[in-house]
Amino acid sequence: MQLNPIGIAVPFFFLLMAVEVVVSRVQRRRVYRFNDTIADLTCGMGDQLIGLVVKAATLAIYVAVFNAYSLTEWPIDAAWTWAVGIVGVDLAYYAYHRFSHLVNLGWATHVVHHQSEEYNLAVALRQPWFAQVYGWVFYVPFAVLGLPPFVYATSYALNLIYQFWIHTRLIDRLGPLEWVMNTPSHHRVHHGTDPEYVDKNYAGIFIIWDRMFGTFVEENHEPTYGTLKPLRSWNPLWANVGPIVALVVGSANLDRWSDKIRLWCAPPGWTPDGVEHPDFPSAGRGYDADGPRGLHPYVFSHLAPVSVATGLVIAFDRIAPAVWLAGAAIYIAWTGLGWAGMFERRGWALPMEISRLATLTITGVICAAAMGGLWWGAAAAVAVASGASGAWLWRVRAELRPAV
Repeated sequence: MQLNPIGIAVPFFFLLMAVEVVVSRVQRRRVYRFNDTIADLTCGMGDQLIGLVVKAATLAIYVAVFNAYSLTEWPIDAAWTWAVGIVGVDLAYYAYHRFSHLVNLGWATHVVHHQSEEYNLAVALRQPWFAQVYGWVFYVPFAVLGLPPFVYATSYALNLIYQFWIHTRLIDRLGPLEWVMNTPSHHRVHHGTDPEYVDKNYAGIFIIWDRMFGTFVEENHEPTYGTLKPLRSWNPLWANVGPIVALVVGSANLDRWSDKIRLWCAPPGWTPDGVEHPDFPSAGRGYDADGPRGLHPYVFSHLAPVSVATGLVIAFDRIAPAVWLAGAAIYIAWTGLGWAGMFERRGWALPMEISRLATLTITGVICAAAMGGLWWGAAAAVAVASGASGAWLWRVRAELRPAV
């Protein structure tokens, strides 16, 4: 049985987030906002759901190149193969990450990871949805060199898992490790919008790449987190699609075809000769749209089953029936969009959430009728929970309506 290591790590991610919350409370520091955290998590869930299809396809490309063009095959049971694989994949990640900041196409698909104005472990899970469509290009040369697909896939997953813990403000400098490893201090710089911090410290695991290639900056003050152009929305769909739409519109508005094409490859902020450079807004930070009192515990009570569903979908993506994966993916995406809409008091959010609860109840009854036994108890529990949730939503419906 082959389980996805990222799916296995999901419960530990949430456990460490809980530890970070407790420690920050003890230190009397506010490092989390609930609405912002939910936006981070729903972006991460969406990334993993899209990855069910995209990552399978990109891994298939790697395997095809490996089988057809590999110059040799490194022994999968040799320690040096794994060492070179982990270091090599990290170097490829550095190249991809630097590209994603210095080229408009890359930034439009990566910026979502930087949109939060907080810096905590939840931000680590705020992953872009569409970068994985082309990110494989930076890793496929290792297929030609002979790195076995299993070693590549595992090294890639471990690279992402490593980066989780460096998204925290609660860990200071780590002594000699700072010279070689990427640490919270180094990565805080990367998320900063301060002029001296922008486009620095691209490392995944090893900070040596930034030191070697001239992109390293040491943290000398607490960064201002976020992006130069704030998103001002909790919607995970718009967070990922909005920057691409802006790039499409910007390209369409240019007169010369050469400029239309060049815009996609140019650095963020580039404009053709004769076109005024747009100013980044000086205001717009501090977005904190929230729903009625009680929305936080409501969403929190639903977070556990959604998180469990996400972890199971990711962990068993290679062995579970496609219909189960698709159903869970729809449920998770539906939930995330509804939550974002309720925080922002969108008119469509309440009907969306009520319909989700109704669909969940009906699905539970259908499963119980098909499988019987203990499933009837589970279906009854889902129906009771959904009914209670619907009653609460109906009671606060006026507070969920858009402000006039």
